[in-house]
Amino acid sequence: MSQQWELIKFRFGQLYNFAYSSSSLALGFIIENLKLCRLLIFLIFLLASFDLFWNNTNDFSFIKKDILGILISVISIIVAIIVTYLFSKLFAEKAIKVERKKEIDKMSLKITQLRKIAFHIRNMHDFWKFRNNVKSAVDNKHASLTYEEYRSSTINGRKIKYEDWVKIDKEIYGTSGQAYLAIKGLVDGASDYSMFGEFTPRNYSLIDIERYKEYAGSFWYLLDRSDYNIVNFDRVSDYWFEKVEHLFFQIQGTQLNPEDRKMEIKRLFEDFESKYFPKHYYLNTLNQKYFSAFINSLFNLLIFVLILLFSLFLYVIEQTSNQDYIFSLLLVSAFIANTIDLIILLVTSIYSEQKIEEIFSI
Repeated sequence: MSQQWELIKFRFGQLYNFAYSSSSLALGFIIENLKLCRLLIFLIFLLASFDLFWNNTNDFSFIKKDILGILISVISIIVAIIVTYLFSKLFAEKAIKVERKKEIDKMSLKITQLRKIAFHIRNMHDFWKFRNNVKSAVDNKHASLTYEEYRSSTINGRKIKYEDWVKIDKEIYGTSGQAYLAIKGLVDGASDYSMFGEFTPRNYSLIDIERYKEYAGSFWYLLDRSDYNIVNFDRVSDYWFEKVEHLFFQIQGTQLNPEDRKMEIKRLFEDFESKYFPKHYYLNTLNQKYFSAFINSLFNLLIFVLILLFSLFLYVIEQTSNQDYIFSLLLVSAFIANTIDLIILLVTSIYSEQKIEEIFSI
């Protein structure tokens, strides 16, 4: 007897595991293909319900006022619940986005301060006087050349010959000129007034952050791979470096070590490339996402509202009995199909709500 009981429990366990794994796979498939699955299920239940009612009812025994009255009452309650839920989620999502925006604004300010540092470094003639004069070579011979054009060998939208690119590369001293172009890219055509102003707020797009990250990496590469005795800030006077030291303190919260300016600036650009730019990009990406639950529920809510409106019209307007019967069956069938769709949304929402995502800090 005990062996039979153990066998029954074993079979039941297998059946339970199979049912659980099957339901998990089905739920996963529905979530991954939510829109398509919802549309197919809606159409299936709409047609099946209409067929069932058509074959099992008749227009003589069908009481339109009673059916539509119940339908209007039930849908009104459902719509009120959905609207309340959606607006509460919208306000909660807005609060999270506001907190993220505070973090984004803090990093945007730091990015602006880095760009101001790049502005001052670009104008440090004495710093660029290695390998002759990199700044003069770029500004005098290729003033309109951009970092992207140099990297892609494309000028004014036209792919240049390899020989022409080699000539340009030689004239601007290779990676040294590339680093100068990167610094110019960080300045991004900003005016002298904005670079010297204390309050210069700006929102940066995802494209801006991608570009600035590459520019910062290029200048960091120059400082990291170059000989200290050749590339350094020792020739730059304290007067020209005063603004950079002030901006460095605003960003890092510590004083710049005047004995090792090159290492301090290199670490600063490394911090931006590895920390500030990726964090800004990540939080900005999160903030640009729409409220998925609202979008998914919007179609369902609109169907309920349409059913409610048509039910009200049909309740008030007198039609022929045959028309009343057909339209009423369609409305009831649509209500059943949309209620099934609402159940699917609830199940998938419960599944998605269990996921813990980044809110506003990392």
